[in-house]
Amino acid sequence: MSSKINICEIITGHFDTLRDTGDNLSKTDIVTFILLPFVIGIISIFNSFNLDASLSSLLVNFGSILTALLLSVLMLVYEQESKLDSADKDKITVLKRKLLKELYYNISFSIICSLSLVFMCFLHSVALGTIWKFNIKEHLLEIPIDTWFLTPLIVIVAVNLVLNMLMIVKRMHTLLTAIPR
Repeated sequence: MSSKINICEIITGHFDTLRDTGDNLSKTDIVTFILLPFVIGIISIFNSFNLDASLSSLLVNFGSILTALLLSVLMLVYEQESKLDSADKDKITVLKRKLLKELYYNISFSIICSLSLVFMCFLHSVALGTIWKFNIKEHLLEIPIDTWFLTPLIVIVAVNLVLNMLMIVKRMHTLLTAIPR
């Protein structure tokens, strides 16, 4: 993959922010940001949930608007980090710098999720009604791609995106209120 579009560092950086203050992976964060979206996605399979055109359109609009807004916030984070480069290296500045770095990864990851959400909604609209058929020991197995694969993936990404947005808002709140300037 071209280094210009390699997003592995952003993804690993985001998941590295899911740590406790003691630098151990937070079990609560793992459950909240990884396990919970997958469980909700699996529940959507068992309930045969499938996106309709209006919900898919709503998710595309949500992802598109969120991407633009997050790019703006990313610039604000960069600006704040630039201001800290010239500041004293006291404990508060070190904490702010760490929080800004984590925010950078969280926002960048959320932008990737938003773009993925828009792309998966496109794939869903293209694959709507497509069924994979398999013959297994004289039995025909029919797997609807949209209901069994794309909709659960869209649900996982959408839930993860909402949770990430809550984390970003909380971290921005902490940056602006809890840490003295």
